[in-house]
Amino acid sequence: MLGLTPLKYLPRPMQAILLANAIVYLLSWINLGDYILWYGAFIPSQAHELWRFVSYAFIHTDFMHILFNMLMFWMFATEVCKSLGERNFTTLYLLSAIFAGLFSIPFYAFGLMGNHAVIGASGALFGVMAAYAFLFPEQIILMFFIVPMKIKHAIWIFIAIDLFMANSSDGIAHFAHLGGVLSGYLFMLFWSKSISLESFFAKSKGPERYSREFFKEHAKQAPPLEGELYKGNSSAKEERLNEILEKINRTGLQSLSQEERDYLQWFGKQNKK
Repeated sequence: MLGLTPLKYLPRPMQAILLANAIVYLLSWINLGDYILWYGAFIPSQAHELWRFVSYAFIHTDFMHILFNMLMFWMFATEVCKSLGERNFTTLYLLSAIFAGLFSIPFYAFGLMGNHAVIGASGALFGVMAAYAFLFPEQIILMFFIVPMKIKHAIWIFIAIDLFMANSSDGIAHFAHLGGVLSGYLFMLFWSKSISLESFFAKSKGPERYSREFFKEHAKQAPPLEGELYKGNSSAKEERLNEILEKINRTGLQSLSQEERDYLQWFGKQNKK
């Protein structure tokens, strides 16, 4: 109904995050809840205990809290993970959780949030949502599951709500949400810049490297026909394909150079034939 990818087909980092949240939630119901909160929640006065900047993001004690967070994570994270690659996505998620906690500390220091413990994946989730808005700004979502709206507009409404409710004492760590959004946006800025630089160097150095390594190995074979793109023998094709697939898994589909995209398209056509 919600267009969710079945669990077994989700990327590995998403499966791990969903499973970790579910396990911690279940443990909190078997006489370990107080222990988990005491040692795992993010508490500003105990910010020197660095593990709390990550552990708090996996703690939920209320069923509706974990259900809503994991449902939203499932909806937005799938395409983000496919676009960034598993390593970059994992980095995005963890950094968003960490930065959400860090961002909250000054507001605690000024007495705007007391010294209440913070738990839940919301900070990391808002980082993922910011990344989704960065990658797919025109995508239509159902705001509050009712109102259709482009994600690039919806994300600003979420920010406005958190700003307005930040000092409302409603039991929600709104400043952590804002920290997550900022972290996700900054991560995507750096990621997009690194992809641009990688594409530049791939265009300037890639063809030369490819010709040296590839054609030296196959120098004894018959030359390619005029107007035909030379791809080598079957083992070389598979090796080249595996290199490209590993790069997608590492840094995402958008990191591919034009030559690599052309190769994937050519390989797909050959398989159909």
